[in-house]
Amino acid sequence: MSTSIPLTATTQLSLSGARFAQLMDADLQRATKLNVFDRVLDFFRPQSKETALRQLHTMLHDGGISVFARFNLLAQLATPDSRALFTLSVAAHPTEREHYTVEYAVNGETIKTDTISAHEKETINRHLGKPVDTALLRQQFTSIDRHRLDTQKLVARVRNEDFRVGGVNKKFHAGSGLLRADTRTGKEDFERELKLAQHAEDRPELASYISTQKKITDPGLLHADLRSPENSARHAYAVVDTYDPAHVASHEMDRCIHQLSREQASSLLPQLVDMARVLYKSEVAHRDLHMHNLVVHQVKDTGSVHLKAIDFGRMVMQEDFKARKFEDIDYLFSRQGATVAETIGRNHLARAGSEVDMKHYPIHKLCEKFNDKGIPMNALLSRIGEHLKHDLQYAGKDGKLIDAAFQKASESLQLSFAQLQRNDFTKISFA
Repeated sequence: MSTSIPLTATTQLSLSGARFAQLMDADLQRATKLNVFDRVLDFFRPQSKETALRQLHTMLHDGGISVFARFNLLAQLATPDSRALFTLSVAAHPTEREHYTVEYAVNGETIKTDTISAHEKETINRHLGKPVDTALLRQQFTSIDRHRLDTQKLVARVRNEDFRVGGVNKKFHAGSGLLRADTRTGKEDFERELKLAQHAEDRPELASYISTQKKITDPGLLHADLRSPENSARHAYAVVDTYDPAHVASHEMDRCIHQLSREQASSLLPQLVDMARVLYKSEVAHRDLHMHNLVVHQVKDTGSVHLKAIDFGRMVMQEDFKARKFEDIDYLFSRQGATVAETIGRNHLARAGSEVDMKHYPIHKLCEKFNDKGIPMNALLSRIGEHLKHDLQYAGKDGKLIDAAFQKASESLQLSFAQLQRNDFTKISFA
């Protein structure tokens, strides 16, 4: 059975599965070759089939677009009654770890088989409107971990005069990731985050979503200037993970949100929900998940984005968690602060465009940025959060039920985000 693709208002190009397969490949000559019968008919057609195939092939391969993008374009060009014939199936690759095999088919006939990475699978899922598998998101942290720098030698070179960035409590040396605490509050932050890092040692999921200030307890790792008795009495030091800037760009979310693509935003949203899940299961409440405390690490060669929480100065955990277990959920979904005063100040008193206004509510800000249709989102997001809390009350301490509750919330959020795009396209379905 052939499938029709319109060429003009009055002319359609009818293509077989074999021709679709040829068009998906780079060989222009093979894709446009006609048999003898077609060559004869071309003299009588209002538009040459060979020319049409050449134009179609050029369109599909212009700019080196991906195999999925080519297939999706063919599906959109097909007549409406033929679009459902375009299907794809994704399965784990039989031999290559963290890779997948995609089979593209038209009317049940496979026209192309491709091998894709986990990031490419996530991209396809988002285009199809299929919620991203959060287990896949967690697997992808390995792609950023391989770019983490060993900064021990860099730390050993830092002197006091090299700390030029920071506030009253702490100063930071960006090149090495070294922090210096100048006040009691700064030193207490180091101790608090040391406790969190120890809590995460046997919780790999938690470790993947947090970036802690790791207190340096061995003075021998520091420059001689920092090891003097006088300096040691005045300051404490810690180091944070640093990534190779040649491969990874790292920015607080409020500093980079305007540069994020829709695809990157649709990756960050389920990561935010999954981060909340991991914190909840680890009995940790961050209590300050605004965008200045969320770092977006972008892998430059793939464009994939990875989220980590920083600055746990307001954190509670373990025995103090129970009374505050829903605060992160209330903040992320319902724009509620830890106190009534915080909520009123941020939601009603903060001037539009002010620093307070710009940094709070990451989920809402991501939705606002890509809300082409102007759909009111606050009430919808709040309902997702309320349903999540209800499901968690029912789940108790059952880990599987907790995971299911957060997955349900994540899917609701992703599907809501997908509806914000003005130009929805017909989605190719999974076979």
